[in-house]
Amino acid sequence: MLNLDAQTAQRSRAYRAFKLDRAGRVFSAEVVPAQDDTQARRRARAMATDEAIELWDRTRFLGRYEPAAPIRA
Repeated sequence: MLNLDAQTAQRSRAYRAFKLDRAGRVFSAEVVPAQDDTQARRRARAMATDEAIELWDRTRFLGRYEPAAPIRA
């Protein structure tokens, strides 16, 4: 989990990334420090490796990111 200290909080916003299980239920949450929505979206998209991620800025929904489909041979 990312730590958000007082210095980081002053220079960035604290977004929340919620990890979802296969049924779409939240099983974990992380703070995503970012300067703006674009940077937060980029970081959330990178987090979506094994499970879906929903990104929120307090009560404002910013997006849902699905893990990449596995490559089939």
